[in-house]
Amino acid sequence: MKKYLILATLEMTLILIGCNTKEKQPIKLSRINAQKLLIPGEWINEKDSMFGISVRENKLAFYKNMEFSSEDIFEYELIDSIYKFSNKEDNVGEYILAKDFKDTIYYQIIRKSDKSLTLKVNKQIETFNLKKK
Repeated sequence: MKKYLILATLEMTLILIGCNTKEKQPIKLSRINAQKLLIPGEWINEKDSMFGISVRENKLAFYKNMEFSSEDIFEYELIDSIYKFSNKEDNVGEYILAKDFKDTIYYQIIRKSDKSLTLKVNKQIETFNLKKK
């Protein structure tokens, strides 16, 4: 009998621990990244040198076959995705927020350095390297 009472007490304790409702869900927010902009220049895809990103000031354009039109130019900024808890904030991701008159597009930044940029583009991981001028 004591054995069943101990098991029932342990089960109830585990249930109560698992149902801790004091910790609220995080508030999800975004904030402008401290870096704000990418390094200007031509970021060339490492698999296909005819595909890349041209960056000038706060504008960028994805190009194919070394060409892009005015419709391919977006204003952009770097955004941090943050989960805010009652006692801390976690930076859970970094994104490029690209916008023009018709669209707003988010590109997830997987890795970023002064010479290399890895993005999630159209559900694929693409790496671009900065071409020095």
